[in-house]
Amino acid sequence: MKKGICLALLLAGIASAAFAYTYDTKVPLPGKSIAGEKVQQETLFTAYAFAHRIATPDCTSFAIVDTNVSKPKKDDAWQEIWSIKACQKVALVPIDFSINNDGSLKYAIDPMQVRYKK
Repeated sequence: MKKGICLALLLAGIASAAFAYTYDTKVPLPGKSIAGEKVQQETLFTAYAFAHRIATPDCTSFAIVDTNVSKPKKDDAWQEIWSIKACQKVALVPIDFSINNDGSLKYAIDPMQVRYKK
């Protein structure tokens, strides 16, 4: 019985922690992104996960405030930098996009390149 109660409390804590954050999920994103709306939607939460790296521990509100193409499209590949407001800080998250041979799009984020705007 005690194990069951402990497990229930643990799961409740995990669930409340997972839903304690607010994310702006409106697309199209602000700025000059050339990624389509579907790609933006699919990339949002991965970008937000990297923004958590620079956020203060008590930060619970995240929103993409700007997007810019940092490396122009060449051979079906380009890079964008998404500016994500995480409370008082702004994370600069570079995202590499490329189109596969089958026409699908993939993206990658190098965690070592995520910075915050000074």
